[in-house]
Amino acid sequence: MPEAADIVVQGQRADALHDFVASMTDPDRSRQLARWVGQVCPTVIGIDPAQASAMEARIGDIATMLHLQPRAKGCLTTMLIIVDNDADAVATALVQRLPITLRRDGRGRLKRFAASSQPVRWVSVTNPCGFGSCILPNSRLVRAEKPVFETMIVLVDGRQIGGLSLAALSDYVAFVALANPPAEKHWPSTSIMSMFGGRPDGAPFQLTTHDEAFLHGLYASRIDGLGQSQRSSIVNAMKKGKRPRN
Repeated sequence: MPEAADIVVQGQRADALHDFVASMTDPDRSRQLARWVGQVCPTVIGIDPAQASAMEARIGDIATMLHLQPRAKGCLTTMLIIVDNDADAVATALVQRLPITLRRDGRGRLKRFAASSQPVRWVSVTNPCGFGSCILPNSRLVRAEKPVFETMIVLVDGRQIGGLSLAALSDYVAFVALANPPAEKHWPSTSIMSMFGGRPDGAPFQLTTHDEAFLHGLYASRIDGLGQSQRSSIVNAMKKGKRPRN
């Protein structure tokens, strides 16, 4: 009986990890998972400069955990975080000014960004050949593309974040900017992404162990793998506590 109980517990944990990874990645099973490579340069605008610097520093700390290089003085912004009380107007202006660039990852994603009523919305710009040329390798288990984020825009509606600490919002924005989870999801309570849906038992709003494990797994997965293979790799990494390679 004890052995059977152990098997049930392990199976439930594995299912929970699969569900967690599925909720944080694109629903198209064949789509590859992009990531940042090298340096990231977050810039926060729309809040007090000291608070903006603190948020940028927090994003940099989490990026360093993934063996990315945080911003250097004078770097070209790759993550733009905008906090504004009229987020709808800002989103509309961005779509009008940068329609070609911002629809690179799909018209549907851009439309959802423009129409979203969520407290935080985001849109990515990905280079499908960011890790090098898109030469098809001699394998049926990999893809020619090796997608890398070029730009991420995160738009925060200042009217909907009242009462949140800067630390909590910084962790939320950092996860969004580094992982690019699909928008408009029902987020698990084991993630910072559930922040605007409530957290049970009064738990603090911060990057969770699941979130950190997911990020480590994402940045340790094969850059040329199929989406389904990458997801499986992330689940395995979360089980083993695997960390991304330098």
